[in-house]
Amino acid sequence: MMESILTVRLENEVKEQGVAVMRRCGFTPSEAVRRLFDYAVKNDSLPFEQHERPSKDEIRRRIAAFDACHTKKPSGMSDEEIREERLKERYGTGA
Repeated sequence: MMESILTVRLENEVKEQGVAVMRRCGFTPSEAVRRLFDYAVKNDSLPFEQHERPSKDEIRRRIAAFDACHTKKPSGMSDEEIREERLKERYGTGA
């Protein structure tokens, strides 16, 4: 079996903190990377989200956009009244 060498560029602080976490978990960086590749091959996916989580500002923006197009006030109508209104809207008066 032929082996390969993988070189990765990281900021020093990220590398140091990452190595510390890996060591606390009982792995060397090489073992952790090998496990990552083994996982990817076995599962045809990665063990983490493929998209970064949105920032707090982005979450606030999304909530504001959602709130702007949805009412926060209760309708005051019963479920049966809402059902009847929707039927009227869909099928016309007298449905």
